[in-house]
Amino acid sequence: MTHPMMIKWLGLALVLLHAGGHVQATGDECWTSWFDRDDPSGTGDYETLYELYKEYPGKICEHPKGIEVRTILGESLGSTANVIQASDTHTGFICSNADQPYNWPCQDYKVRFLCPLEFCKPAECWTPWFDQDDPSGTGDYETLYELHKEYPGKICERPSRIEVITTSGASVESTGNVIQVSDAHTGFICQNTDQPCADYKVRFMCPLEFCKPTECWTPWINRDSPGGFGDYETLPSLLKEYPDKICEYPTGIEARTVSGASVESTGNAIHAFNTENGFICRNTDQHNNWPCADYEVRFSCPLEFCRPAECWTPWMNRDSPGGFGDYETLSDLQKENPGKVCEHPIGIEARAVSGASVASTGNVIQVSDTRTGFICRNVDQPYNWLCADYEVRFSCPLEFCEHEVCKTSWFNQDKPSGTGDYEILDKIFAENPGEMCRLPLGIEAQTVDGKPSTSTGDTIAVVDTETGLICRNSDQMNGRCSDYKVRFICPLDFCGTKE
Repeated sequence: MTHPMMIKWLGLALVLLHAGGHVQATGDECWTSWFDRDDPSGTGDYETLYELYKEYPGKICEHPKGIEVRTILGESLGSTANVIQASDTHTGFICSNADQPYNWPCQDYKVRFLCPLEFCKPAECWTPWFDQDDPSGTGDYETLYELHKEYPGKICERPSRIEVITTSGASVESTGNVIQVSDAHTGFICQNTDQPCADYKVRFMCPLEFCKPTECWTPWINRDSPGGFGDYETLPSLLKEYPDKICEYPTGIEARTVSGASVESTGNAIHAFNTENGFICRNTDQHNNWPCADYEVRFSCPLEFCRPAECWTPWMNRDSPGGFGDYETLSDLQKENPGKVCEHPIGIEARAVSGASVASTGNVIQVSDTRTGFICRNVDQPYNWLCADYEVRFSCPLEFCEHEVCKTSWFNQDKPSGTGDYEILDKIFAENPGEMCRLPLGIEAQTVDGKPSTSTGDTIAVVDTETGLICRNSDQMNGRCSDYKVRFICPLDFCGTKE
């Protein structure tokens, strides 16, 4: 005879299938992140849509097309044998401890929902802030018509929203101003006939494709100080002193004090502030004989000016998914492939070793970025699938890939008899003239008897091309580091100069 509670569970299993518990995301759909807002220590595990909407506003679509449930360890719902009270796209998920046979508690579950593809991709974006008028005349008129004329190509023709704040960052409400117009059709108007208006800036919401970057900002630059006639951050002088840092014809300019304060907050009278002359603050223009503040500037330039020239490493595959998953981590790849991956990659690409795209595998990927590398965990996969076998490659600065490389001799400058083993790059370079390049591309470390540093069990504080190797005795379980030696990967032309 079938247990009545099991009948209830089987009935809900049909609901789960209908609600999308096993739905594959099509090209028009996408899965949300996993959510785990409750644990079963009280009356059960309640991952209800109502509560999830409150705790994660904007993270779940209003009418999900499917739901998927797993334990937080990645086990399927069916493998737990819990009696489930609800699992659908209207309620969410409920497992009540009172429903479980033999006083078993519910497992701890997590859920995710299937949503329309447009929900997962932001369809809109904000423009930069614009301040084309000040309130010294009849008021502050940041009208869309004038902004389109003054900033051609910077604002879409029909924005969907407008946002307004003062140039100091305060909200409109805090000013107490009466605003005549503030909408995405006209723009923003504050009239002085109603009150003295504050100085405002505006931005607009546009379709996402409109906001794809075509420009980029240079670093902040400070070439002058205000001790003489004032602070002269002029474009001609900056171009002479920093020829590779600023494009010849900037499209925008920003200025701030070296402490990060806005120009407006200083109270300084500014003589010039534009993309033709740069920035000039003259001490003679200031009230009460105040000197100018010390300013720094940056410029916006065409995107291709700021984008560093890049190149791709070879494809690398150091792990297979037979254990916990496929772990193509940057740190391990750099250790196992010295000189083949730059220290700070710019980009990462991953694919299955068969050449298939990551998206086509259906795998849930935990990490894919230039800091960690790539991780696919088997426990994250639905229906107990395993991760595919992946390979990765990284984009690096062009000069990294242009080098053919060679290896230096081994160096052993220190012993662990004191506070630890310190094989410091600067010291090695100074004490071995002609034997060590100044800017190595990679580093290898092993014990003096040839054992790789990764297999000693020591906790190594630092091993990189900027510092060298540091192993501190205080970090070790047995109180003492192994005795290490290091060698470096150098450009081939360096090794050719040693003959």
